[in-house]
Order: sequence, then structure tokens, then C-alpha cells
Amino acid sequence: MKEELLKIASESLSSDEVSEIVKEKFMNALGGAIEDAFRWGDAKHAIEEKVKEVMVPYIESYDFSEYLPKLDSVLTEIVNSDFCIGNKKILENFKDLMMEPEQKEIKLTDLFKAWIKQCERDIDTEDLDIDYDDGVSYQSVECEMRFELEDKPSWSSVQRAVITFENEHDEKLNVEIPVSKWIWDNGKEEPYTLSSYKDLTISSIRNLSEFEVLLLRLSRAKTAIVIDKEYDDSYIRPEKEPEADFH
Repeated sequence: MKEELLKIASESLSSDEVSEIVKEKFMNALGGAIEDAFRWGDAKHAIEEKVKEVMVPYIESYDFSEYLPKLDSVLTEIVNSDFCIGNKKILENFKDLMMEPEQKEIKLTDLFKAWIKQCERDIDTEDLDIDYDDGVSYQSVECEMRFELEDKPSWSSVQRAVITFENEHDEKLNVEIPVSKWIWDNGKEEPYTLSSYKDLTISSIRNLSEFEVLLLRLSRAKTAIVIDKEYDDSYIRPEKEPEADFH
């Protein structure tokens, strides 16, 4: 009996069918090992690095400007469609956010003027006196701009600062804008750019003012902020007109 079993086992192991089974299982095991190697580990990391070496320079050098008019046209059509009336403000702001700023740099005083323009549309006119000297209008509101450096640790290569636009009448319009610049060991200084200004969600896009959209565009494009003045003051002249009352 023992000899018969050994004979059967010997014949089975030497058969072509067993060879095929062993071959199949070996190929499956080898395939699984290779798949795992490409899923994580050194092989996957090596492939990712090679892809980055080729793709990143290509993407950075590619000129996407030819697509901007198409994007503008598509978004304009969407904004004006009846289907999107309820979300028109979201789409308008999104469209503006996607457009690259025309200027590579902007003066701080010009940014101050843009903020004043926004304030003139939005300022709360309650409790403002009415001026009758030249027609009927609300009295202007004083405002000011300040640029203030923050303390920089001796070991840091980043100089941070805060831009403040404010008025005393309507505090909800006041803004603080963080900016920063790199100072290299050789003494070379990069221009100031806006730090991350605001975290966005889809719902928050609806409530952005034109000035906030401008800041986000400048921040995304890393537009240089030229500090042409560290302090300035001006007046906010409300666009809203009061009802005349001469009694």
C-alpha cells in the first residue's frame, strides 16, 4: 500500500498538469509581489520622482493664457443663464477670481484707493451728518492707511508686516492685510506679497466684496506689493444720497 501511494505521488508530481499549476501559482505570486512594489515602497517613490521631473517643468512653462478668453466666455454664459440666477453672485465672484491680475505689482496707495472705493459703496450712512453746501450729500468720513513691520526673529529669513485700512465710523469695513517678503543671506530682498488672505468655501464666495476678490487674486498670483508710503489718509465719500430735508 505504501509503495502504491509513493508511486501515485511520484507520477502526479512529474505530470504536466502539476507543472502548469506550479507555474500558474508562481506567476500569480510574482505578479502580486510586483503590484505591491508599485503600490508603495521604493519602486513607487522612484516612479513618482521621475514623473515629477518630467511633468512639473512642463506644466510650469506651459502658457495657459490662450484658455482664459474661453473660460471667461463660458463663465459669462453660465452667469447670465436663468438656471443660475440664484447663485449669480457666486459665479460672478468665481469668474473674477479665476482671472489673472493684469499687473505684476501694485502700489500700496493704489490698494488703499481700491478699498476706499469699496467703502464708498458699502459704508453705513446711519448717524452721518448731511452736507447742504454743494447739493445734498452725506459728510465724508476720515480714513487712514498704515504699514507696520512685525518683529523678525534673527534666525528667520521672512519679514512680516501688516497693512491696516480703517475708519472710525463703520468698523466692519476695516481690514488688516498680512504681507511678507523673503530676505536672503546675501542681503537680497524679494518684494512684499500678500500672505494667505482668507479660507474660501463655495458659500463664502457669494459674500465677497470686489475688494476682497481683488485681494484674493493678488494673493493667488503672488503680485508684488510696492510700499510707496507707510502712512496715508483720505476721505470716504458715500455714494448713497440722503433725502433732502430743508425744514
